[in-house]
Amino acid sequence: SPPRRRRSSHAAKRPLISATDHRMRSLANFLLMVGVCVPPALYVAVLHRRCPAETPTSGESGLALARRWLAALPADASSMFAPPSSVACDVYASHPRLCVNLIYFVVVDVGFYLIYLLQGSTWLIDPHWQLIPVCISLFFFSHPDAGWDEGVPQHPRAYLVLGLLLVWATRLMHNYLRREGYQFGDREDWRYNDMRREHGRWFVISQFFAVCVAQHCMLVGLTMPLQPAMAASGASLNRFDALAASLCLTGICVGLVADNQLFAYMQSPDKPLLLDSGLWRFSRHPNHFGEQLWWIGILSSAVAAAGGWSGFVAGGPHCWAVAFGVCFNHPIDTLATLPLIEARMLRRPERATLYRAYQRRTPLLAPWFVRGGGKDAKVA
Repeated sequence: SPPRRRRSSHAAKRPLISATDHRMRSLANFLLMVGVCVPPALYVAVLHRRCPAETPTSGESGLALARRWLAALPADASSMFAPPSSVACDVYASHPRLCVNLIYFVVVDVGFYLIYLLQGSTWLIDPHWQLIPVCISLFFFSHPDAGWDEGVPQHPRAYLVLGLLLVWATRLMHNYLRREGYQFGDREDWRYNDMRREHGRWFVISQFFAVCVAQHCMLVGLTMPLQPAMAASGASLNRFDALAASLCLTGICVGLVADNQLFAYMQSPDKPLLLDSGLWRFSRHPNHFGEQLWWIGILSSAVAAAGGWSGFVAGGPHCWAVAFGVCFNHPIDTLATLPLIEARMLRRPERATLYRAYQRRTPLLAPWFVRGGGKDAKVA
Protein backbone atom coordinates (compact mmCIF):
# COMPACT_ATOMS: atom_id res chain seq x y z
CA SER A 1 0.00 0.00 0.00
CA PRO A 2 1.18 3.55 -0.54
CA PRO A 3 3.28 5.01 2.31
CA ARG A 4 1.55 7.44 4.66
CA ARG A 5 4.05 8.39 7.33
CA ARG A 6 7.19 10.46 7.44
CA ARG A 7 10.03 8.96 5.49
CA SER A 8 13.74 8.55 6.00
CA SER A 9 15.82 10.31 3.40
CA HIS A 10 18.16 8.10 1.41
CA ALA A 11 19.14 11.21 -0.51
CA ALA A 12 20.51 12.71 2.71
CA LYS A 13 23.63 10.55 2.29
CA ARG A 14 24.47 12.23 -1.02
CA PRO A 15 26.79 15.25 -1.26
CA LEU A 16 25.15 18.64 -0.86
CA ILE A 17 24.23 20.29 -4.17
CA SER A 18 23.35 23.85 -5.10
CA ALA A 19 19.75 25.05 -5.15
CA THR A 20 19.87 25.32 -8.95
CA ASP A 21 21.19 21.78 -9.34
CA HIS A 22 18.54 20.55 -6.92
CA ARG A 23 15.77 22.20 -8.96
CA MET A 24 17.16 20.77 -12.18
CA ARG A 25 17.35 17.29 -10.69
CA SER A 26 13.79 17.60 -9.43
CA LEU A 27 12.65 18.72 -12.89
CA ALA A 28 14.48 15.82 -14.51
CA ASN A 29 12.79 13.41 -12.11
CA PHE A 30 9.40 14.96 -12.86
CA LEU A 31 9.99 14.44 -16.58
CA LEU A 32 11.05 10.88 -15.83
CA MET A 33 7.91 10.30 -13.75
CA VAL A 34 5.70 11.44 -16.63
CA GLY A 35 7.88 10.10 -19.42
CA VAL A 36 7.76 6.47 -18.32
CA CYS A 37 4.02 6.53 -19.02
CA VAL A 38 4.49 7.51 -22.67
CA PRO A 39 5.88 4.28 -24.26
CA PRO A 40 3.13 1.99 -22.89
CA ALA A 41 0.50 4.59 -23.84
CA LEU A 42 1.80 4.69 -27.42
CA TYR A 43 1.94 0.90 -27.57
CA VAL A 44 -1.68 0.56 -26.42
CA ALA A 45 -2.76 3.29 -28.85
CA VAL A 46 -1.21 1.33 -31.72
CA LEU A 47 -2.99 -1.83 -30.60
CA HIS A 48 -6.27 0.01 -30.32
CA ARG A 49 -6.05 1.58 -33.77
CA ARG A 50 -4.41 -1.19 -35.79
CA CYS A 51 -5.70 -4.47 -34.39
CA PRO A 52 -8.61 -5.85 -36.48
CA ALA A 53 -12.08 -5.34 -35.05
CA GLU A 54 -12.62 -9.11 -35.14
CA THR A 55 -9.29 -10.36 -33.81
CA PRO A 56 -9.15 -14.17 -33.90
CA THR A 57 -8.22 -15.84 -30.63
CA SER A 58 -5.70 -18.66 -30.57
CA GLY A 59 -7.27 -20.49 -27.63
CA GLU A 60 -3.85 -20.89 -26.00
CA SER A 61 -3.28 -20.79 -22.26
CA GLY A 62 -2.34 -17.53 -20.62
CA LEU A 63 1.22 -18.73 -19.98
CA ALA A 64 1.74 -19.72 -23.63
CA LEU A 65 0.32 -16.38 -24.79
CA ALA A 66 2.59 -14.52 -22.38
CA ARG A 67 5.67 -16.28 -23.75
CA ARG A 68 4.71 -15.52 -27.35
CA TRP A 69 3.85 -11.92 -26.46
CA LEU A 70 7.23 -11.36 -24.80
CA ALA A 71 9.01 -12.94 -27.79
CA ALA A 72 7.16 -10.68 -30.23
CA LEU A 73 7.51 -7.51 -28.14
CA PRO A 74 10.94 -6.36 -29.51
CA ALA A 75 9.63 -6.45 -33.07
CA ASP A 76 6.34 -4.79 -32.11
CA ALA A 77 8.12 -2.05 -30.16
CA SER A 78 10.66 -1.34 -32.92
CA SER A 79 7.98 -0.92 -35.60
CA MET A 80 5.32 1.17 -33.90
CA PHE A 81 3.83 2.24 -37.24
CA ALA A 82 3.51 -1.27 -38.66
CA PRO A 83 0.59 -3.60 -37.91
CA PRO A 84 1.10 -5.30 -34.53
CA SER A 85 1.79 -9.02 -34.36
CA SER A 86 -1.16 -11.39 -34.21
CA VAL A 87 -0.30 -12.46 -30.66
CA ALA A 88 -0.19 -8.82 -29.50
CA CYS A 89 -3.68 -8.24 -30.95
CA ASP A 90 -4.93 -11.53 -29.48
CA VAL A 91 -3.71 -10.63 -25.99
CA TYR A 92 -5.04 -7.07 -26.24
CA ALA A 93 -8.49 -7.90 -27.62
CA SER A 94 -9.28 -11.20 -25.93
CA HIS A 95 -7.22 -11.11 -22.73
CA PRO A 96 -7.18 -7.48 -21.49
CA ARG A 97 -6.20 -8.35 -17.90
CA LEU A 98 -3.28 -10.43 -19.14
CA CYS A 99 -2.30 -7.54 -21.41
CA VAL A 100 -2.20 -5.14 -18.46
CA ASN A 101 -0.07 -7.54 -16.43
CA LEU A 102 2.42 -8.06 -19.26
CA ILE A 103 2.79 -4.35 -19.95
CA TYR A 104 3.22 -3.69 -16.23
CA PHE A 105 5.87 -6.41 -16.00
CA VAL A 106 7.95 -4.91 -18.81
CA VAL A 107 7.54 -1.23 -17.91
CA VAL A 108 7.37 -1.28 -14.10
CA ASP A 109 8.82 -4.57 -12.86
CA VAL A 110 11.78 -4.49 -15.25
CA GLY A 111 11.97 -0.86 -16.40
CA PHE A 112 11.52 0.73 -12.98
CA TYR A 113 13.94 -1.80 -11.48
CA LEU A 114 16.67 -0.62 -13.84
CA ILE A 115 15.90 2.99 -12.91
CA TYR A 116 16.11 2.08 -9.21
CA LEU A 117 19.57 0.65 -9.81
CA LEU A 118 20.74 3.70 -11.79
CA GLN A 119 19.39 6.24 -9.30
CA GLY A 120 20.02 4.29 -6.10
CA SER A 121 16.47 5.03 -4.95
CA THR A 122 13.01 3.51 -5.29
CA TRP A 123 11.18 6.86 -5.10
CA LEU A 124 9.60 6.46 -8.56
CA ILE A 125 6.99 3.92 -7.44
CA ASP A 126 5.48 6.35 -4.89
CA PRO A 127 3.81 8.85 -7.29
CA HIS A 128 2.86 5.97 -9.58
CA TRP A 129 0.59 4.58 -6.87
CA GLN A 130 -1.68 7.34 -8.18
CA LEU A 131 -0.66 7.37 -11.86
CA ILE A 132 -0.71 3.65 -12.63
CA PRO A 133 -4.34 3.06 -11.56
CA VAL A 134 -5.33 6.00 -13.77
CA CYS A 135 -3.41 4.51 -16.71
CA ILE A 136 -5.00 1.09 -16.17
CA SER A 137 -8.47 2.60 -15.85
CA LEU A 138 -7.99 4.44 -19.17
CA PHE A 139 -6.86 1.16 -20.75
CA PHE A 140 -10.10 -0.58 -19.73
CA PHE A 141 -12.19 2.55 -20.42
CA SER A 142 -11.02 2.66 -24.06
CA HIS A 143 -10.93 -1.11 -24.63
CA PRO A 144 -13.31 -2.72 -27.15
CA ASP A 145 -14.94 -4.59 -24.24
CA ALA A 146 -16.16 -1.20 -22.99
CA GLY A 147 -18.13 -0.72 -26.22
CA TRP A 148 -15.66 1.74 -27.70
CA ASP A 149 -16.61 0.93 -31.30
CA GLU A 150 -18.63 4.15 -31.59
CA GLY A 151 -16.05 6.25 -29.76
CA VAL A 152 -17.69 6.31 -26.31
CA PRO A 153 -18.24 3.58 -23.71
CA GLN A 154 -21.79 2.31 -23.75
CA HIS A 155 -22.19 1.73 -20.03
CA PRO A 156 -22.72 4.59 -17.55
CA ARG A 157 -20.85 2.57 -14.89
CA ALA A 158 -17.63 3.16 -16.83
CA TYR A 159 -18.07 6.93 -16.49
CA LEU A 160 -19.00 6.62 -12.81
CA VAL A 161 -15.97 4.50 -11.92
CA LEU A 162 -13.56 6.58 -14.01
CA GLY A 163 -14.83 9.79 -12.43
CA LEU A 164 -14.41 8.41 -8.92
CA LEU A 165 -10.91 7.15 -9.72
CA LEU A 166 -9.80 10.52 -11.09
CA VAL A 167 -11.03 12.24 -7.92
CA TRP A 168 -9.21 9.68 -5.77
CA ALA A 169 -5.97 9.97 -7.75
CA THR A 170 -6.01 13.78 -7.74
CA ARG A 171 -6.54 13.85 -3.99
CA LEU A 172 -3.79 11.35 -3.31
CA MET A 173 -1.33 12.99 -5.73
CA HIS A 174 -1.88 16.37 -4.07
CA ASN A 175 -1.14 14.82 -0.70
CA TYR A 176 2.01 13.18 -2.06
CA LEU A 177 3.29 16.40 -3.66
CA ARG A 178 2.77 18.62 -0.62
CA ARG A 179 4.34 16.01 1.66
CA GLU A 180 7.40 15.96 -0.58
CA GLY A 181 7.53 19.76 -0.78
CA TYR A 182 6.71 19.56 -4.51
CA GLN A 183 10.11 18.00 -5.15
CA PHE A 184 10.64 14.82 -7.14
CA GLY A 185 13.10 12.09 -6.23
CA ASP A 186 14.39 13.57 -2.98
CA ARG A 187 13.30 10.69 -0.74
CA GLU A 188 12.27 7.10 -0.97
CA ASP A 189 9.81 5.25 1.23
CA TRP A 190 11.39 4.81 4.66
CA ARG A 191 10.54 1.08 4.59
CA TYR A 192 12.72 0.55 1.53
CA ASN A 193 15.36 2.84 2.98
CA ASP A 194 15.51 0.60 6.06
CA MET A 195 15.53 -2.48 3.85
CA ARG A 196 18.41 -1.05 1.80
CA ARG A 197 20.44 -0.60 4.97
CA GLU A 198 19.56 -4.03 6.38
CA HIS A 199 20.10 -6.01 3.17
CA GLY A 200 23.32 -4.26 2.21
CA ARG A 201 24.68 -5.32 -1.18
CA TRP A 202 21.94 -7.95 -1.52
CA PHE A 203 19.36 -5.21 -1.87
CA VAL A 204 20.32 -5.03 -5.54
CA ILE A 205 18.54 -8.38 -5.89
CA SER A 206 15.98 -8.28 -3.08
CA GLN A 207 14.48 -4.97 -4.18
CA PHE A 208 13.24 -6.59 -7.40
CA PHE A 209 11.01 -8.89 -5.35
CA ALA A 210 10.27 -6.63 -2.36
CA VAL A 211 9.53 -3.51 -4.41
CA CYS A 212 8.76 -4.56 -7.98
CA VAL A 213 7.00 -7.93 -7.72
CA ALA A 214 5.16 -7.16 -4.48
CA GLN A 215 3.92 -3.82 -5.82
CA HIS A 216 2.80 -5.60 -9.01
CA CYS A 217 0.52 -7.88 -7.03
CA MET A 218 -0.90 -4.92 -5.14
CA LEU A 219 -1.23 -2.26 -7.82
CA VAL A 220 -2.38 -4.42 -10.70
CA GLY A 221 -4.40 -6.71 -8.45
CA LEU A 222 -6.32 -3.82 -6.91
CA THR A 223 -7.22 -2.41 -10.34
CA MET A 224 -8.51 -5.68 -11.84
CA PRO A 225 -12.14 -4.93 -10.83
CA LEU A 226 -12.02 -2.00 -13.26
CA GLN A 227 -12.22 -4.38 -16.22
CA PRO A 228 -15.68 -5.86 -15.48
CA ALA A 229 -16.84 -2.55 -14.00
CA MET A 230 -16.21 -0.78 -17.32
CA ALA A 231 -17.36 -3.56 -19.64
CA ALA A 232 -20.33 -2.76 -21.86
CA SER A 233 -21.76 -6.20 -21.09
CA GLY A 234 -22.16 -5.42 -17.38
CA ALA A 235 -25.50 -5.48 -15.63
CA SER A 236 -27.61 -2.34 -15.47
CA LEU A 237 -26.93 0.11 -12.67
CA ASN A 238 -28.18 -1.38 -9.41
CA ARG A 239 -27.98 -1.02 -5.64
CA PHE A 240 -24.44 -2.37 -5.59
CA ASP A 241 -23.36 0.64 -7.67
CA ALA A 242 -24.77 2.87 -4.95
CA LEU A 243 -22.88 0.82 -2.36
CA ALA A 244 -19.66 1.02 -4.40
CA ALA A 245 -19.94 4.77 -4.86
CA SER A 246 -20.70 5.26 -1.15
CA LEU A 247 -17.69 3.20 -0.09
CA CYS A 248 -15.41 4.98 -2.56
CA LEU A 249 -16.54 8.46 -1.54
CA THR A 250 -16.34 7.59 2.17
CA GLY A 251 -12.83 6.23 1.66
CA ILE A 252 -11.78 9.40 -0.20
CA CYS A 253 -13.24 11.65 2.52
CA VAL A 254 -11.71 9.68 5.40
CA GLY A 255 -8.32 9.71 3.67
CA LEU A 256 -8.61 13.42 2.91
CA VAL A 257 -9.43 14.40 6.50
CA ALA A 258 -6.82 12.05 8.00
CA ASP A 259 -4.05 13.19 5.66
CA ASN A 260 -4.91 16.87 6.20
CA GLN A 261 -4.74 16.39 9.96
CA LEU A 262 -1.45 14.51 9.67
CA PHE A 263 0.03 17.17 7.38
CA ALA A 264 -1.02 19.98 9.73
CA TYR A 265 0.51 18.08 12.64
CA MET A 266 3.80 17.53 10.79
CA GLN A 267 3.98 21.21 9.80
CA SER A 268 3.40 22.46 13.33
CA PRO A 269 6.63 23.85 14.85
CA ASP A 270 5.55 22.96 18.39
CA LYS A 271 3.73 19.70 17.71
CA PRO A 272 3.26 17.24 20.57
CA LEU A 273 4.96 13.86 20.56
CA LEU A 274 1.76 12.14 19.46
CA LEU A 275 -1.09 12.92 17.09
CA ASP A 276 -4.20 11.66 18.86
CA SER A 277 -6.82 14.23 17.92
CA GLY A 278 -9.40 14.39 15.14
CA LEU A 279 -9.82 11.08 13.32
CA TRP A 280 -6.57 9.94 14.91
CA ARG A 281 -8.36 9.85 18.25
CA PHE A 282 -10.60 7.05 16.99
CA SER A 283 -8.10 5.14 14.81
CA ARG A 284 -4.34 4.82 14.90
CA HIS A 285 -4.24 4.66 11.10
CA PRO A 286 -7.35 6.34 9.66
CA ASN A 287 -5.58 7.13 6.36
CA HIS A 288 -4.97 3.44 5.76
CA PHE A 289 -8.57 2.71 6.70
CA GLY A 290 -9.78 5.21 4.10
CA GLU A 291 -7.54 3.68 1.45
CA GLN A 292 -8.71 0.14 2.18
CA LEU A 293 -12.33 1.30 2.10
CA TRP A 294 -11.72 2.91 -1.29
CA TRP A 295 -10.48 -0.32 -2.87
CA ILE A 296 -13.33 -2.32 -1.37
CA GLY A 297 -15.60 0.17 -3.12
CA ILE A 298 -13.84 -0.44 -6.44
CA LEU A 299 -14.26 -4.19 -5.93
CA SER A 300 -17.95 -3.60 -5.20
CA SER A 301 -18.31 -1.98 -8.62
CA ALA A 302 -17.28 -5.30 -10.17
CA VAL A 303 -19.91 -7.02 -8.03
CA ALA A 304 -22.43 -4.52 -9.38
CA ALA A 305 -21.36 -5.31 -12.94
CA ALA A 306 -22.11 -8.99 -12.28
CA GLY A 307 -25.59 -8.08 -11.05
CA GLY A 308 -24.88 -8.87 -7.40
CA TRP A 309 -23.04 -11.32 -5.18
CA SER A 310 -24.59 -14.43 -6.71
CA GLY A 311 -23.58 -13.44 -10.22
CA PHE A 312 -20.11 -12.41 -9.05
CA VAL A 313 -19.40 -15.64 -7.18
CA ALA A 314 -20.79 -17.65 -10.08
CA GLY A 315 -17.83 -16.35 -12.09
CA GLY A 316 -15.59 -18.95 -10.40
CA PRO A 317 -11.89 -18.32 -11.13
CA HIS A 318 -12.80 -15.03 -12.77
CA CYS A 319 -14.26 -13.88 -9.45
CA TRP A 320 -11.06 -14.70 -7.55
CA ALA A 321 -8.89 -13.03 -10.19
CA VAL A 322 -10.88 -9.82 -9.80
CA ALA A 323 -10.89 -9.98 -5.98
CA PHE A 324 -7.21 -10.98 -5.69
CA GLY A 325 -5.91 -7.44 -5.14
CA VAL A 326 -8.07 -6.73 -2.08
CA CYS A 327 -7.45 -10.24 -0.69
CA PHE A 328 -3.68 -9.72 -1.11
CA ASN A 329 -3.21 -6.05 -0.28
CA HIS A 330 -5.47 -5.54 2.70
CA PRO A 331 -4.07 -8.34 4.93
CA ILE A 332 -0.50 -7.27 4.08
CA ASP A 333 -1.30 -3.64 4.83
CA THR A 334 -2.95 -4.55 8.15
CA LEU A 335 -0.65 -7.33 9.32
CA ALA A 336 2.72 -6.22 7.90
CA THR A 337 2.79 -2.52 6.99
CA LEU A 338 0.95 -1.17 10.02
CA PRO A 339 3.08 -3.15 12.53
CA LEU A 340 6.18 -1.68 10.84
CA ILE A 341 4.78 1.82 11.31
CA GLU A 342 3.89 1.04 14.93
CA ALA A 343 7.40 -0.26 15.61
CA ARG A 344 8.82 2.90 14.06
CA MET A 345 6.63 5.03 16.34
CA LEU A 346 8.02 3.17 19.38
CA ARG A 347 11.68 3.76 18.49
CA ARG A 348 11.87 7.11 20.24
CA PRO A 349 12.05 6.43 24.01
CA GLU A 350 10.32 9.70 24.90
CA ARG A 351 7.32 8.75 22.74
CA ALA A 352 7.18 5.01 23.47
CA THR A 353 5.19 5.24 26.73
CA LEU A 354 2.66 7.63 25.20
CA TYR A 355 2.26 5.49 22.13
CA ARG A 356 1.75 2.25 24.08
CA ALA A 357 -1.06 3.95 25.99
CA TYR A 358 -2.43 5.17 22.66
CA GLN A 359 -2.32 1.56 21.39
CA ARG A 360 -4.27 0.34 24.42
CA ARG A 361 -7.12 2.81 24.07
CA THR A 362 -7.39 3.35 20.28
CA PRO A 363 -8.33 0.79 17.58
CA LEU A 364 -5.67 -0.06 15.03
CA LEU A 365 -7.60 0.59 11.82
CA ALA A 366 -11.38 1.04 11.77
CA PRO A 367 -12.42 4.19 13.69
CA TRP A 368 -14.29 3.33 16.84
CA PHE A 369 -14.88 4.64 20.33
CA VAL A 370 -11.72 4.96 22.39
CA ARG A 371 -11.32 2.48 25.23
CA GLY A 372 -11.41 4.65 28.29
CA GLY A 373 -10.06 8.12 28.54
CA GLY A 374 -6.68 7.92 30.20
CA LYS A 375 -3.31 6.84 28.97
CA ASP A 376 -3.32 3.92 31.38
CA ALA A 377 -6.60 2.52 30.07
CA LYS A 378 -6.55 -1.21 29.58
CA VAL A 379 -7.86 -3.17 26.60
CA ALA A 380 -11.31 -4.49 27.34
